[in-house]
Amino acid sequence: MNDNPSPRDEDEPAGAGVPAAVERELPPGRHRVLREQLMREIENGGETPVVRPLWRRPAFVGPAVAAALTAAIVVGAAVTQQAAVPLTTHADGSGERRVGEARRSDRSAADLLERVAEAAGKRSLPKVRDDQFVYTERDDYHWKMDSEKNDMSCPMTLEAYPHGVREFWASVDGEHTGQYRGRGVDGEVEEWPVPKQPAEEGVNFFREVEDDLPADADGMYRYLYGSKGDERASGAKSADRKAFEKASTLLAEQLLPPKTEAALYRAVARIPGLTVYEGSVDAAGRTGVSVGLDGDWPDDWGQGPTRHELLFDYRTLEFLASDTVNLDPLDDSCDTLETGDLVSSAAILERTVVDRTGERP
Repeated sequence: MNDNPSPRDEDEPAGAGVPAAVERELPPGRHRVLREQLMREIENGGETPVVRPLWRRPAFVGPAVAAALTAAIVVGAAVTQQAAVPLTTHADGSGERRVGEARRSDRSAADLLERVAEAAGKRSLPKVRDDQFVYTERDDYHWKMDSEKNDMSCPMTLEAYPHGVREFWASVDGEHTGQYRGRGVDGEVEEWPVPKQPAEEGVNFFREVEDDLPADADGMYRYLYGSKGDERASGAKSADRKAFEKASTLLAEQLLPPKTEAALYRAVARIPGLTVYEGSVDAAGRTGVSVGLDGDWPDDWGQGPTRHELLFDYRTLEFLASDTVNLDPLDDSCDTLETGDLVSSAAILERTVVDRTGERP
């Protein structure tokens, strides 16, 4: 466990480049959801029950890709039929995730993260050219896209979530058109170019990672907490959660130089309240050791208490995935997530540098 408890309990209540649209019928499940929503409105005297929007920007998607994804949902995306490698629902091809039996460990999170940092610092990265692309193959899971967990007879919100194996080709310098490939909500393979996007807050491309991210633990700690100079972290649990989530997003979205990645782990080790879990599982069914932080996370959209985890390979200590684990017990017959079930997972299957979009290692 982390040896630095948080000094405070709480401080808060808890279009361009997209191919032409292809017209398609709503998938059968969507017809059912919309019909049931209409019936609920009739029963409520015409008042629409409170539901969240149909689409939100998915977690763990870089700003440039997120913009293209959002545009694709609005105007439609081309469905490619000539995919060289078929995409499976999950990396093992089963269409299902395997549930692990994670157990809390007495190991020190700081000690584990120091070992992870040492391993990361010893890895090498070849010289990267501006005209190259960072290729990422990622297996995404969200319980609402899981047919075994998603009971369509129960009222629920209608967000679209990333799911299944997806591929990204991100421009190294942000000046070249990248590419995205994955499955849509209806299960069909969609592919479209990701054009250069205006600069947004944070780091969006590998060159920005090199130029803007600190390569020392002190600097990275300040970066994660958004502090300047000698300013200290507030000590609020919300600040701890935001720092942890910022680190998770970097690991899930970006290729990090070895020294920068090592600094990130050493900075995360300073976040209070971390725990170590053995036997944690990711979307691809891989089991490893994780470092997690419990709490109520606003970006989980009312999910209730969850634990956000960074999962590492037992042998190599490489980063495998960013997971969210349910901590809420079953409440009623429509609650299908038990304590310990995955809420979501972004599992990195492959990450390397290639010469062109569409190229795989």
